[in-house]
Amino acid sequence: MMQPPSSPSVKQELAENSLGAELRLLTVGELRFNRNAGKLCLTVAKRQSWLAVRLVRAFPYSAGQRYLSVLDNQGGEIGLIMDPDELDAESRALVEEELARRYRMPRIRLVYGVRERFGTQEWQASTDQGYVRFSTRHLFDNVRVGSDGIILTDVDGNRYIIPADAQLEAASRRLLDSSI
Repeated sequence: MMQPPSSPSVKQELAENSLGAELRLLTVGELRFNRNAGKLCLTVAKRQSWLAVRLVRAFPYSAGQRYLSVLDNQGGEIGLIMDPDELDAESRALVEEELARRYRMPRIRLVYGVRERFGTQEWQASTDQGYVRFSTRHLFDNVRVGSDGIILTDVDGNRYIIPADAQLEAASRRLLDSSI
């Protein structure tokens, strides 16, 4: 695996953020994503490649479709893509597929019940992707209220959204109301 360039041999824009840390803005025209053995790979300017990269939205709630951080397989940042819509069609499709998988968020249509047990909450719900059972811990830390509804994060890091207009039974509503 190759490391990010330390010289300007691969054309990148450098900026300094408010904390003084270096931020690499990747030039979209030089990026090519492909998939190898099920892993997302990145080649920059036909000179440097990473055999496994991850994509993370820098601002998932406010600018979910822009500002993607590209991380190597150790979690080190390779750089930031300002606007993935400017990628070539094949790379853009792979990026969209990767983001859809990473940020999959089933919409809860109906909560059948929430049972508190040993400091966790065990949920049973119907989503747009079928019936689910999951557990949450520390609701204060794992519940976010947004304009679209309530986002729950389970003990495995999966996220679920309860739309503002969802039907909740009384015990579930009380549990959520006491946690937010």
